[in-house]
Amino acid sequence: LKQAIVDFADVYHKCRFLVTSRTYAYQKQIWKLDDFAEGKISDFSDSQIKLFIDKWYTYTAKLKQWNEETAAGRAKLLKEAIENKPRLKELAVRPLLLTLMASLHAWRGGDLPEKRELLYADTVDLLLYDWEKPKVVLDSEGNPIIRQTSLAELLKVDRDTILALLSRLAYEAHREQEELTGTADISEEKIVNGLMEISQNKDIKPKRIIEYISQRAGLLMPRGEKIYSFPHRTFQEYLAACYLTDQEFPDDVVKLVFEQPEKWREVTLLAGAKSGKGAKSNIWSLLEALTCRQPGDAIKNEEGIAALLAGQLLTENDLLENIAERNVPKVERLKDWLVKIVKTGALSPIDRVECGNILAALGDPRFNPDAFYLPNEPLLGLVKIPAGEFSMGTREQDIPTLIENYGGEKSWYKDEIPQHQINLPLFYISRYPVTVAQFRYFIEHSGYKPSQPASLKGVDNHPVVRVNWYDALAYCEWLTEKLKEWDNTPTEIARLLRKKNWRFTLPSEAEWEKAARGDDKRIFPWGDKITSNHANYYLTGINATSPVGCFPVGASSYGLLDMSGNVWEWTRSLWGEDLEKPDYKYPYDPKDGRENVKATSDIFRVLRGGSFDDFVRFVRCAFRDWYDPNYRYYYIGFRIILSPF
Repeated sequence: LKQAIVDFADVYHKCRFLVTSRTYAYQKQIWKLDDFAEGKISDFSDSQIKLFIDKWYTYTAKLKQWNEETAAGRAKLLKEAIENKPRLKELAVRPLLLTLMASLHAWRGGDLPEKRELLYADTVDLLLYDWEKPKVVLDSEGNPIIRQTSLAELLKVDRDTILALLSRLAYEAHREQEELTGTADISEEKIVNGLMEISQNKDIKPKRIIEYISQRAGLLMPRGEKIYSFPHRTFQEYLAACYLTDQEFPDDVVKLVFEQPEKWREVTLLAGAKSGKGAKSNIWSLLEALTCRQPGDAIKNEEGIAALLAGQLLTENDLLENIAERNVPKVERLKDWLVKIVKTGALSPIDRVECGNILAALGDPRFNPDAFYLPNEPLLGLVKIPAGEFSMGTREQDIPTLIENYGGEKSWYKDEIPQHQINLPLFYISRYPVTVAQFRYFIEHSGYKPSQPASLKGVDNHPVVRVNWYDALAYCEWLTEKLKEWDNTPTEIARLLRKKNWRFTLPSEAEWEKAARGDDKRIFPWGDKITSNHANYYLTGINATSPVGCFPVGASSYGLLDMSGNVWEWTRSLWGEDLEKPDYKYPYDPKDGRENVKATSDIFRVLRGGSFDDFVRFVRCAFRDWYDPNYRYYYIGFRIILSPF
């Protein structure tokens, strides 16, 4: 074959030729074609996925005699399903697997299973059917001829027996694989020996099985010389989960998680979901085994991953409604684990954020629903900032170093100079930004109409966003009156609220900066260096708001959290009418009109802190930004202070 291609190219040397082959086959040196450039076909792009789906359903419509509207509607549903589910999108870049998804989607009447275990179960069934079904061809008159019987018929076993073998092979391959990505290699010898073991056909020869599996693509695919693999790691993990649910469940699964947590994460979730199809109690047993004791002072990585997996099992398998009394202690213990992970900074930032999100679904014990969802801490989460001086702003001579370390250009730092001393009286500031649950409680109990109802639809323990400056101020005014009359207001707070002018409000930018950087001129609330473990900013990779308090390493010297990153925070300070040239420059002077809360609404207000969407230069303590007080945005929130305003 190689020589024929070479000769053909030599004869027609003015033509171009494209030769395609499976990657594994072309890796053998003897197959290489001299003077042919070599390339590997890329994964499908988003636009190619969409084009494929449109063409698939156009073709399917002709076969099934659908009208154009039906085909277009189903194509739209499949595109939306893939776009909105990261795991599906990961599969869809592979043409074989996208074809499989489209087949499954059409077969199910225009939808895909919502739960990943059901999706993989259906897909494996389809892959197995495609892999082991009889091969049929048509003769010259169009009559079907079976060229090769199904594997089940060849071995004289049922398909479930074949699936059980593949599940064992997947488990063993996954267990031995060192890499945490991609699929494991499975030798031809191992597959053939396994099939020979389960075969009830005494006349079957290994050569016949090799001939069969080498000519098929489906649940097992050739990847090299006498080497096979599953078409995607997902199927390897799912089949490994199938194997484990038939062993000493849940003990074997938990043992693997504690030995190699990263390798067995997805397998554990799939095994839990699969076992739950038989009885929900199986998932509760796995959850209990993963978090069988109370958390200690220090959390090991494998312990934290186990708790995270327990939380995911609980939230992903519809176990939160009608929890039996015997399972309540398990949920409470799980909450203890998740809170400890968040408060101590265990696990990676992304995993820690997921723990916080699960806490929100379970009811975050860090916040008290009977106290307007204020933090379950002394002084309702308010932190005392002592009276005294601090250094505000940036020294002009430091700007070249800041540019070198954090990027930008000189003009971006001009609004922070000169650095100067400011003396502020004592005030109190909230440890966290105001959360969705806090703001929702305010709306439900005050009658206030927010500028954007979508602000109430976020995750309970995330900072509220899409609130304008007036919404934030209204919350402060409502809380002032509430805590004046509430019987459980801490004595220290109640005493201050009885004083003239003491009330809740938004911080001035001077108060905000002192609370963030303390009195030692630090660049960030925690110091002068930043990593993804300090704050939720652009390079952390979360790309959304996170539960408050998930970055304890990023606490300020006063113990405040989320001062950098997560969301921009409204201050009460004015910027001015000209965006390029602020009316209110440094040095900061609180008596020059910049703290006028009754200024006309066309004057911009100062924002501080940076957000999840911002680069490092924006999350410095000294950086000043601005926004129209009437507008709201998906990365703007606020925190409150109690002061003699």
